[in-house]
Amino acid sequence: MKFKVLLVGSLFSCFYLQLSAQEAIKPKTTTFKIQLDYLTDYVYNGRVDSIKYPYQITTASVNFANGVYINLGADYLLTQGQQRFDFFQLDLGYEFDVDKKWTGSVYGTKFFYSSQSALLNGNISSDLGGTLNYNAGFVELSNSLDVFFADKADIQLTSGFEKSFSSEKGDSKFSFTPGLYGNFSSLNYYESEVTRRLRPKNPAIKNPVTVNVISSTTANQQGIKFMSMELSLPISYENKSFGFTIYPAYAIPYNAITTTTTLRNVANNNIINKVNSTPYSETHLQNRWYVQAGVFLKF
Repeated sequence: MKFKVLLVGSLFSCFYLQLSAQEAIKPKTTTFKIQLDYLTDYVYNGRVDSIKYPYQITTASVNFANGVYINLGADYLLTQGQQRFDFFQLDLGYEFDVDKKWTGSVYGTKFFYSSQSALLNGNISSDLGGTLNYNAGFVELSNSLDVFFADKADIQLTSGFEKSFSSEKGDSKFSFTPGLYGNFSSLNYYESEVTRRLRPKNPAIKNPVTVNVISSTTANQQGIKFMSMELSLPISYENKSFGFTIYPAYAIPYNAITTTTTLRNVANNNIINKVNSTPYSETHLQNRWYVQAGVFLKF
């Protein structure tokens, strides 16, 4: 709990200092945006499920003149036989310029999942994070640090190199930004603990006794691991009223993570069963292309 309080305090201190000290932000008009995207497959830290998880994503955004923004996203799963709104997310953030070379942001996200959602990271309830980027001219250094909250907190660091190329004519702007990024993360999101009732299935037992059990899944590797490398080439076009984005990426996963699930009797803490519960995404690590493409309207 102390860790969470300190983290929140640090982030909001950073937020306050940037509001007080920065002078590089230029006034902008407040804009409202509706965006529709199609994601070919859900990829997290380079991992994909055995079944493809394509999504149609609807996002409503408000970007205020002072750099504050609010996003509300709804992700509709398109997998055959599983069509549903799989999760929603609410983002609140603040973007700032320190000077001509340094830019950054602080943000928080709250996730809301369907009871049927089977995402590997579906036990993550919220996220606090920030970015800090440096433009060295010939290349831009990109860094983001996130803390994801579930039963235990996870730290994730993404660092990389990118270079933006753009062309502007009047109110229109076209840009593309090739990039190479590495993702590092702790592994608590693989772990869970669930209490449930276990009833013997042996038909010879006339009056079976129901046993309360705790199902505990733990990652066999500990600490922060190098999870994946990603190459991407975001392309975008926008003018005063509309635009489009295309985000093709190639994810390369590393360091397979194994997990063990243990069933314990709640009454006496005795072990009932212990099994290898390593997710499919870890036993079948594979490189994966994916694309997110969308169009948006601005008001």
